[in-house]
Amino acid sequence: MRIILPLISVFLLFSCVYAQENPNAHNGKTIKEINIKTLRIHPDKVKRKFLLNEGDVFYSDNYDFAKQAVHDMRIFRTVDFFIMENDGSSISINIDAKDSYYVFPVIFGSGGSKSTLALALIEANLFKRSEAVFLMGAFNTDGYATSGGFGLNDNFFGVSVSGFKYDEKVFEDGSYSVSGLFSPSKSGGGSNVLTDIYKVKSDSVKLSWSKSFKEKAGFTAGFDFSEVKYSDSGYGVPDDSGSHNKIYAAFRKYKNIQTAGGMSSMGALFGVGLSDIKDKLADLKKTKYGYFAEVSYENAGRHTGSGFALSKTYLKTRLSAETKKRHVLTLNVSAAAAFEAPYYDRVRSGEVLSGKGIYARDFRGEKGFGTGISLIYYFIKNKTGVAAIVPFAESAVISDSGKIRSRTGIGAGISYRLWRIPFPLGINYTYDASAGDYDISFFFGG
Repeated sequence: MRIILPLISVFLLFSCVYAQENPNAHNGKTIKEINIKTLRIHPDKVKRKFLLNEGDVFYSDNYDFAKQAVHDMRIFRTVDFFIMENDGSSISINIDAKDSYYVFPVIFGSGGSKSTLALALIEANLFKRSEAVFLMGAFNTDGYATSGGFGLNDNFFGVSVSGFKYDEKVFEDGSYSVSGLFSPSKSGGGSNVLTDIYKVKSDSVKLSWSKSFKEKAGFTAGFDFSEVKYSDSGYGVPDDSGSHNKIYAAFRKYKNIQTAGGMSSMGALFGVGLSDIKDKLADLKKTKYGYFAEVSYENAGRHTGSGFALSKTYLKTRLSAETKKRHVLTLNVSAAAAFEAPYYDRVRSGEVLSGKGIYARDFRGEKGFGTGISLIYYFIKNKTGVAAIVPFAESAVISDSGKIRSRTGIGAGISYRLWRIPFPLGINYTYDASAGDYDISFFFGG
């Protein structure tokens, strides 16, 4: 008996450890109970995000997905998951989540031919409800954009106010100069023969509501109060000066693709939100595939207080493959169609590009189609931080009154980020193959 008891104890300990490291051993068993322990927030907040329920049949893939949903709350210092076998047909899952909070000001920006500075104040879980609040303002020579938002229980409410004033140049090849917070200031390559030039002043106030459904789908609806004016000093001034108020809605479906913005990682400065670092550093057992699909619609007319009719729709899709070494290959495909739209609201080539490149010129038209491919390759990945190079290629085609115009770009970005300082430092290079032009931009944060 003295020999048998120690052997049984060792066997049981080995079996428990093996079960934690190999959840596949529990596939097909029933989840009898889920026990959650937290420090500040109510355990139901975590249970809501965990996505597995008592009575469900356990499968390791669903378990991994549910664990990641808890990590993605980004309010925990540590989260430990334990699987306990009750009998041959049922298990219990225990979760020990040590949540915290943070309130933090952030500064970030980009530099190049046009520099942009952004400031933000972010709060998460201060009131023990897994809430998130942010205020942000960004500025450059074209104008400003400010925004604020509040998130709670899978709902997010946002408001943004922006104002821009800039010279818009239209060139002989049909392209026009790009303006905005992260646009270059130079005119770009290609034809330098101007056909139109005028000043544009645009002011906007946007209200929006978004809701996510079990980390697999989401919906957004909002209203945009917008006013556009053109100066009389130029020539070839568009005739759509006035109110551009519109309503918009979007529905998205996704899996294994992160949809939250960079603000959710700011708690890393305080050791919050890094509960899955060990998982991120570990190799995957197999290639992980993900997808994102979104369809959106914009509408305007007398019913929105607009002086112009608008009916425009977008379709955006993204497919990804994350290798065992965590490198990520992504393919983007987008399309847009303006069935009825004033000049200012027509489809822009930048709207159907993947967003990796920075271009000095753009095209407008009734329809647009774009594709892009990129690779995130990590050449440094350790407990201190990660460094990656991101080569990309993208192309957009715009149809404008029967004329087909295209924009093709290639380039690469390189960046380094410390886990505890979530402000990536990097440089981005874009070569505009259509115009024979290039852009080099530096960024910190964001």
